Amino acid sequence: YDSDLARVCGAQVVILFAESYGAATFDQPRLAAALAPARADLAAALAETGRGVVSAWVRSPTFAGGSWLAHASLLSGVEVREDEEYHLLLSQPRETLVKLFARAGYRTLGVMPGLKYAWPEGAFYGYDAILDASALDYSGPALGWWRIPDQFSLARLDGAELTATDGRPRFAVFPTISSHAPFRPTPPYQPDWDRILTPDPFDQASFDSASDQEGVLADPGPAYGDAVAYLLRVVAGWLRLRPDLDLVLLVLGDHQPLAAVSGEGASWDVPVHLITRREDVRAAFLAEGFVPGLVPQGPALGGMADLTQVLLRAFGSSPPAISACLP
Repeated sequence: YDSDLARVCGAQVVILFAESYGAATFDQPRLAAALAPARADLAAALAETGRGVVSAWVRSPTFAGGSWLAHASLLSGVEVREDEEYHLLLSQPRETLVKLFARAGYRTLGVMPGLKYAWPEGAFYGYDAILDASALDYSGPALGWWRIPDQFSLARLDGAELTATDGRPRFAVFPTISSHAPFRPTPPYQPDWDRILTPDPFDQASFDSASDQEGVLADPGPAYGDAVAYLLRVVAGWLRLRPDLDLVLLVLGDHQPLAAVSGEGASWDVPVHLITRREDVRAAFLAEGFVPGLVPQGPALGGMADLTQVLLRAFGSSPPAISACLP
């Protein structure tokens, strides 16, 4: 953890863990076709806002569940594959990406819409604030057990933190929930980002359509495709909403979807996309094995902890300078 974060200094840095976003979205033809319009929309949003994207594969430490293992692996730089390892890790003092950004002058945030109860062990990561279900204060219609649509959580992060005028950049970690199994009800995308923050965020017709759960148990693939497409459209919409935001956005899957979707013998690979208009940051990721565009190529770069080292190198200068990112 000797990165000075020089290449991202002053940018708003967001790590978005896309729930259940796995290699199946590329290598399953039916899913790839279903997601093509949403991917094209995201590519168009990137072009419209002058941002670029580079992508790669990384191997998740878990499959079809256990998202917290992937989160812990990336944020700590230690590959965590079992719950016992996870609990042991959180009981010990250790450097994390969150603490590194905090020392560089960032306000650090955990956006946790799926967190409904006290989480004292979260102190391990070192967040300045955790925006859990209570703090997000969603008053719209409940969408399944998780209740809060991802677009609302991102809108709250954006309005309350990323566009603040206190001169302090933000580092946020956002594990999404709308694409969590069973993938229904899928929230409707709301083009009016102001309305998504109100108690009446959706038209009734779109909400009724999103709540249809028929056929999910027999064939979860279409519901999964809709849920991932929703998340991609949310990201595209946010990029358009904030075209001038100096943003370094890492979108990565936490794990593959269940085998009924991903298929028998599926890999544990998940896609990683680095989105920013900072050309030197994208170039640093290309040097680490990423490729231009939204389609990863080649073998996985390694596990989540290997990706941690990629971030440290790509975000910093070489050799690192002491406190290079501090005001």
